[in-house]
Amino acid sequence: MVEATPELLTEILGSVLQDSAFMFVEPTDEPPEWGERVFTATLAFESVKGGTLRLTMAWPVGVELAANMLGTDVSDPEAEENGRAAVSEILNVIGGAWVTRYFGTKVPSQLGLPQALLASKPATGPCTCAALVRSETGDPVLLELDMD
Repeated sequence: MVEATPELLTEILGSVLQDSAFMFVEPTDEPPEWGERVFTATLAFESVKGGTLRLTMAWPVGVELAANMLGTDVSDPEAEENGRAAVSEILNVIGGAWVTRYFGTKVPSQLGLPQALLASKPATGPCTCAALVRSETGDPVLLELDMD
């Protein structure tokens, strides 16, 4: 089992966004400026240990994510309408990558169902480690891990 580190989360987050949504992100240490709305999603997992992954992204990043996954433009109303679904789906992919990288493939692992919402501020909760990145537009994306 590898160690749960911000670097590992950053690597997983960056590769999933790039491979699944054609989005490129860069790590940052600057405090996030979220704006008026954020997409936030949580996903429980269970294996040798259990825990929760929480993904938060600025609203424009969620809309861009949906547009890229739908193959449309960010100005398309469908991109905005599908932001929550896109954030849920990308967190599901991140969860699969996380359990595979952290626990390996020789132990059973299970993912819950991602729960996403559009909110006025990021969700908070226990956090073992986190990865903060910025999109190409400078908007923040935060992946947090809480291990039981």
